[in-house]
Amino acid sequence: MSGSSHIAPPLFGGIDTRYAPVSEAVCALARRLWPRKTQHHLAARAGTSHRSAEKWLTGECGLSADALANLIRSDVGIDVLEGLMGDVKPSWWPEFRAQARIAAAEARLEALAKEIANARRDLA
Repeated sequence: MSGSSHIAPPLFGGIDTRYAPVSEAVCALARRLWPRKTQHHLAARAGTSHRSAEKWLTGECGLSADALANLIRSDVGIDVLEGLMGDVKPSWWPEFRAQARIAAAEARLEALAKEIANARRDLA
């Protein structure tokens, strides 16, 4: 390839290893969260096609920044962040994690309060 500025990506078993850390963390989490229909659940939350999710799960390619952002914004966002953080826990992480868990619990509580109010309305 003389005269070409293209540098081939590092390959391991035919897989481009540039994607490994983030994609592997997200895919490992997805497999734990959704042992069945992993590809379907991952695609739905990432806002992408099932084929893209399949490529991530097989290591054929990595997630786009948009797909990762959609996952973080989804109902499993805190889980995605925890998976990405791995063993690295900066000083701000414990407070952030606690605040995120509180917000999620408050949202569930609000949904339950609405469900109770609707059930009471049905009784009247």
